[in-house]
Amino acid sequence: MEQQPEKRKTTILLVDDHQIITDGVQTMLSMATDLELIGSAFDGKTALHMVTCLKPDIVITDISMPGMNGIELTQEISRISPETRVLVLTMYTFEDFIYSVIRAGAKGVLSKQDTTREVLVEAVQRVSADEVYFSPSISRIMMNSLVENTRNTSGNEPARVPSLTSREKEILRLYVEGFTNQEIADKLSISNRTVETHKSNIMQKFNFKSTVEMVKFALRNNLVSLD
Repeated sequence: MEQQPEKRKTTILLVDDHQIITDGVQTMLSMATDLELIGSAFDGKTALHMVTCLKPDIVITDISMPGMNGIELTQEISRISPETRVLVLTMYTFEDFIYSVIRAGAKGVLSKQDTTREVLVEAVQRVSADEVYFSPSISRIMMNSLVENTRNTSGNEPARVPSLTSREKEILRLYVEGFTNQEIADKLSISNRTVETHKSNIMQKFNFKSTVEMVKFALRNNLVSLD
């Protein structure tokens, strides 16, 4: 009896700056015989170099990372290696952020909070087959957003004219990219207190009640550029 050739495995590059996440995902993927993790990176720039060299089928990436963030990485992968498909695994699950990563070229979005081994493996297999995939919680968020937008056909948020200083815009962009107060302070070589002061000024100018509202509005109204 003629032996069947072994089926080619789907190759995966994992990008996340938290070791505990990379270890956990690697363990999940190792249980699937048709998947092969060929490398991991802790920042976007390293990941982009590895994509160029290794040409993985799938890149699983976080959003918030030092240097090049996950949205920028997704855009660059779509440009230099369009055959590589990007699956985003993130803790940010509000709709504006989800739509941002989709616009960047991601083929799927998973929530870190509720992604099981079964969901992760199915997501990789579906995205590898050139389908799109969203974890159950992400799908619910998108469906709720669609229903709300359909009900409120005139629900465009009233335009608010931004009046931000260059430093405020810089800090707002870093919040959108998922950096913490301390990370922003370190990145800009300013104190944590100064970061808080700028954030407070931004929130007062637009009457924001929370950081999430601030980030969502910034994304929806293109107050910052992630290109």
